[in-house]
Amino acid sequence: MTLSLSILTLSAALAGPFTAKSSQGSLPLAEVKRDLVLPKGWLALSLAHDHKASSQYRDADGQLQDRSSDAVWTYNRTWLRIEQGFSPRVTLYAHIPVVSASLTNNAGANTQTRALGDVHTGLRAQPVLGERVKLGFGIDIKAPSGVEWPSDFIGGSGNSASFLTGTGITNLGIHLKGRWLLGERTRIDAEFGLVQKFAGVVGYVIETGGFGNGWLNPGDEFYLHQEISQQVGERFTVHGIVLSSARGAHQIGVSGASPTGAILDTLEGTEARYIHAGTRAQLSLSEHLDIQVQAIMQVKGTDTRTFAHLGLEELSPQPGRTSTLEVTYRW
Repeated sequence: MTLSLSILTLSAALAGPFTAKSSQGSLPLAEVKRDLVLPKGWLALSLAHDHKASSQYRDADGQLQDRSSDAVWTYNRTWLRIEQGFSPRVTLYAHIPVVSASLTNNAGANTQTRALGDVHTGLRAQPVLGERVKLGFGIDIKAPSGVEWPSDFIGGSGNSASFLTGTGITNLGIHLKGRWLLGERTRIDAEFGLVQKFAGVVGYVIETGGFGNGWLNPGDEFYLHQEISQQVGERFTVHGIVLSSARGAHQIGVSGASPTGAILDTLEGTEARYIHAGTRAQLSLSEHLDIQVQAIMQVKGTDTRTFAHLGLEELSPQPGRTSTLEVTYRW
């Protein structure tokens, strides 16, 4: 009797997180009618993979140039995304990437790195749950959890036997988002955000001709994300996407006697402007399961060479198309 009771108790405990709860809110099957947040009590797990292959870079004038030796830069990320409907108006999340980066050329000088990337955690909030108009905001914190120390400096700081998978910098992002439902099948989204990137000691900035901790203060970023979505039937949605960003100049330096603890010099010409555009298609097999594919292309940009040799896509995103496949299960 005791054993039977224990088995029943264990079964109930294991099944609890994966079963419907009376306190859960409803989730529309039609994607264009969904809120900015998960309904209360829902938990979502997503597995996503994005891939970029680039054989070009942008020069000081923002013009595309072919890489030497037929070199191809390949950048892959596999994401585990965890999201929870903490309340009817707030969703908490953690997005964890594993980065795989490689550079191959016809000279046989191939370099490849695979490691944890920088983890994002944060929240999305929608203070008012409206039918046609939805307004909300979000806070995102990016932790310096990726690899930010080159494996060696043989041959100089520009020569490393591996790529970096993190910037070594903490980011704080804040955004405002609006969503408008036009009719029953068309939706417009707009998101405006600011990403503040805090100065810090990083392993890939060193003092030449002396000794000192290397500091980096990346330029802060403003971005505008625009999207138009069309519901095709009840389960299928297509989206058009435009993402614009403007970034301030980078500063580098070494530890010093200044009030901030570092003496920083601005790197001229490192202000950046980028425009990416693309499309996404989403199939909602049920309220629990979504599958989506996405393709985004860099259509305009400025100099992408500053941190290219380190593989830091966040600071120097290389031109090319990024393809993404994502599967989301929620309960």
